[in-house]
Amino acid sequence: MHRHQGPPPADVTADTERGSLSRRRALLAGAVGAVGIGAAAGPLAFADRASAAGAGDDPYSVDVISKGADPTGKTPSDAAFRAAAADVLASFQPGPISGAIPKRVIVIPPGNYLLTQPDSLLPNVDGSTSGGIVDGIAITGYGKRLSRITYSPSANDTTLWTNNQRYKNIRISGLTFTSTNATSSFNYAYSSAAVGVQDTWYTDVEWRGAWTRAIGLDGPNPSSNLNSEMGWDHCQVGGSYSDAFLVVGMTPGVSQQDQFLNYWFRDCKVEFSSGVFVKNKRGGSMNFTGGSYIITDTQSTSTFFQLTADAPSRNDSAMRLYAQGIRFEIRADTHKVIDSNWYKGTITFVSCDDTSQSFRDWAAGALSHQYAFTLSGSRGPMVRYVDCALMGYHHIVTAATAMTAGKVLYDGCRLFNQSAGTGDSGFLRWEEQGVSHATPRYEFRDCLGGAVYLPDDKAG
Repeated sequence: MHRHQGPPPADVTADTERGSLSRRRALLAGAVGAVGIGAAAGPLAFADRASAAGAGDDPYSVDVISKGADPTGKTPSDAAFRAAAADVLASFQPGPISGAIPKRVIVIPPGNYLLTQPDSLLPNVDGSTSGGIVDGIAITGYGKRLSRITYSPSANDTTLWTNNQRYKNIRISGLTFTSTNATSSFNYAYSSAAVGVQDTWYTDVEWRGAWTRAIGLDGPNPSSNLNSEMGWDHCQVGGSYSDAFLVVGMTPGVSQQDQFLNYWFRDCKVEFSSGVFVKNKRGGSMNFTGGSYIITDTQSTSTFFQLTADAPSRNDSAMRLYAQGIRFEIRADTHKVIDSNWYKGTITFVSCDDTSQSFRDWAAGALSHQYAFTLSGSRGPMVRYVDCALMGYHHIVTAATAMTAGKVLYDGCRLFNQSAGTGDSGFLRWEEQGVSHATPRYEFRDCLGGAVYLPDDKAG
């Protein structure tokens, strides 16, 4: 309910004007710095630009240039970024829920900022001990490719920022992150039942360069509860990943490491060269809607969704993947949209299309989607394809005994490279070594094989 109807008080107006002035100065200084990346810096010395960028008169933001960051990328800006984070974390105000809410945000003007040390974006402090929970962190640039951070550590196996049961309600926006060290990771998130890392949103953020992984989700034994709830909105995933962009369940052998809820990718451009987009080792609830997903390296063995069998025995929780309205592009017969070893749950593709390369001479022999229905009593997930256009063929690994759970259903789909639903050269194939391997449960309804309707078919 709005209690104030008239114009803002004079002190609020003054604060607003000072804040606008500070932001204008930050934008101007950042623009000068951005030009300096590709050309001579000009008459303004770097120190003068930094001084002009932030006079400290905005009580609601901290400009990294005002802390000495170099927008040309010629010198490391670790100390400046850490000083900006310290200012934000020192600006606590009382909050109705978590208690510690910063009232300032970190602003990163246009430029290319070099970071060479781990945990320079936010300090790595254990929130379950003396650090405490911080509720509401915002780091904002001026847009991807405009505000850029290059992570170039000399040490291997480091992470740009760690969330150890401390930061909640995080907003990171308008930035490009590039790694020059292929052993590096972007974020490690560690959450427990008592102290979580809920609600992290990335908006208009891009990842480039070579990484081990971008984001790894983990938790303690025996009482983890990883309701970490993360979202990616209009983001761009580029680069390469020796592990995966997102790893759900960094310690899959811990049966209590469950409840990975919830994850949303909305209208993202996923165009990476090699590796895995999402590697899920423990289950959870994941939603992917809209966007274009492409694997570019034709010599790689890469997958968008890899659902592993690391945890065949576990605490019971959600195992759910939902993809809608996505255009997938696999550019080699070594690429897959999905490789699933889940023993239960639901996997759904609605109005998706992976046929952009269906005209290639290798397309008919491309194993584009694969499922294993062999675990925990010949079980698998309920898999649904609804109104999808599909290339190559799909494959199911079956067990010796009849399936006790799971099914694959194709409803109103068009199969571009196959004229038969099943069989050795059909669209849906399964391992059969003599009669010892069971026929999977499957169903075709109102589907086209090429340009001809397939007869409806059902088994199990």
